[in-house]
Amino acid sequence: MKRLQIKELARAAVESGGLSDKDFQWVLGNFSRNELKMFANMLAWEVKNKTLVVNYAGEISEPDKKRITSLFAGKTPEFKRNEDLVAGVRLEYGDFVLDYSVSGIIKRILNSMRESL
Repeated sequence: MKRLQIKELARAAVESGGLSDKDFQWVLGNFSRNELKMFANMLAWEVKNKTLVVNYAGEISEPDKKRITSLFAGKTPEFKRNEDLVAGVRLEYGDFVLDYSVSGIIKRILNSMRESL
């Protein structure tokens, strides 16, 4: 199977919510070892790009959850309370991280000060 076909299969599997047992058995029976590795990597990449992880401190209201979800249309949000955050929110999707936590802001200020010296 070609790389593009494997990528399309991984994307379709994520969009449909997963592979059925029958489809999974077909993949195991028809893919070579290298194709299985490629499929697993592409599947992980597709899941990572479709998922929005929202780490937050304290509590987050339903209107705020809806607002965050609407800003990232097409992403499946996972809201996780993070005890390591003092205040704020940290958004992760794909390879991007938006850190609006107090510790993230302090780190950016310190890095800016170090670069200025």
